[in-house]
Amino acid sequence: MPSPLNATIGHLRRLATLDLDVFDDLRFDASATAPAIVVAVTGMALLGLGGWLWWVTTPGLGDTASVFLKTVILGTIFGAGAWLAWLLVIYAVLRQLSRITVPMEQLLRTAGFAAAPLVLGLGMVVPSISFGVGLVALAAWVATTHVAVERTVGRGGGDVLAANLAGFAVWAIVMSLLATGSNQIGPGPFLAESIWDAISGRTVTFG
Repeated sequence: MPSPLNATIGHLRRLATLDLDVFDDLRFDASATAPAIVVAVTGMALLGLGGWLWWVTTPGLGDTASVFLKTVILGTIFGAGAWLAWLLVIYAVLRQLSRITVPMEQLLRTAGFAAAPLVLGLGMVVPSISFGVGLVALAAWVATTHVAVERTVGRGGGDVLAANLAGFAVWAIVMSLLATGSNQIGPGPFLAESIWDAISGRTVTFG
């Protein structure tokens, strides 16, 4: 039996090659619960790190140390909490729309590994395409999570799509509310919103 680390690397390799059947294996692998949480939290931290690297390489944006604390550390903590809310929304919507009771531990495992595409957020350090890269990372995360939900409940359908989009909407709204001109807590592309908040006149300080 492979070690937990080797098993996690194997799962991530399969995801990288678009072997989506990995979600079927993850559903019933109780040993993958903790690694799934680690993958999700790490993915959010990397998205935050990518946004911070963009901030550092853009002249005139202010206190980089303070922004690191807010967008990478606090952003990861709040992002992880909002992600759990996303999963709860999926559970509630599917129960309300289709009377489906989603196995939450299975959903935690599959959705946790589905956060792996957030590593793309590191590409935000590349000038000129930073915001687009951040959006691609989020879109890939939503798409992979949708597949994870489908595999967890055993089918697709409009209700599954609605549940996933509703959950992501909650996550995105929370991140948007946290991203202000003086509190750059939203990770990745949400840092751009904090700049807009300052430019629009509601706040005028960074860092």
